[in-house]
Amino acid sequence: MKVTLEQIDELRKRVNVSYEEAKRTLEKNDGDLIQSIIELEKKKGRKNEKHHGRFSHTANRLLSLRFSVKGKDGATIVDMPLVVMLIGFMMAFWVVIFGLILAVLTSCQIKVYRATGLNVDNIKKNVKETVDKIKVKSEEIFKDDDKKDEEDETENEIIIE
Repeated sequence: MKVTLEQIDELRKRVNVSYEEAKRTLEKNDGDLIQSIIELEKKKGRKNEKHHGRFSHTANRLLSLRFSVKGKDGATIVDMPLVVMLIGFMMAFWVVIFGLILAVLTSCQIKVYRATGLNVDNIKKNVKETVDKIKVKSEEIFKDDDKKDEEDETENEIIIE
């Protein structure tokens, strides 16, 4: 089947692909615009999952590097991701330098290590669960508040006959 320029333009407008890719997909699907849109969206979805996987992997590696300061007695004074420590170093240079010098002078153990079991996806899941719990609780509060308002209206009524 011959593919028209209007079909290619419509596909490009809906899915944001190049002319070449739009033409190739339309020809593959015999000019069926809907089937072409579905195919290209699936293809884009797989591409986005790849990028998300790379981001997750990089974020997991960065967050697994930890900075720890332990006192003489072995009590943990500071334990944070190294990335946070470096950001603090850039924003409050003298405070971090002072803290490190103080840790060295008081014979604290300073350690940079790779933590295991930390995962960005787990953090995202925990945040989502917490947000869902907050939504449920806030809805309950609003429902209770609405009930109280209705009760207050009946208590504050003055009926004149």
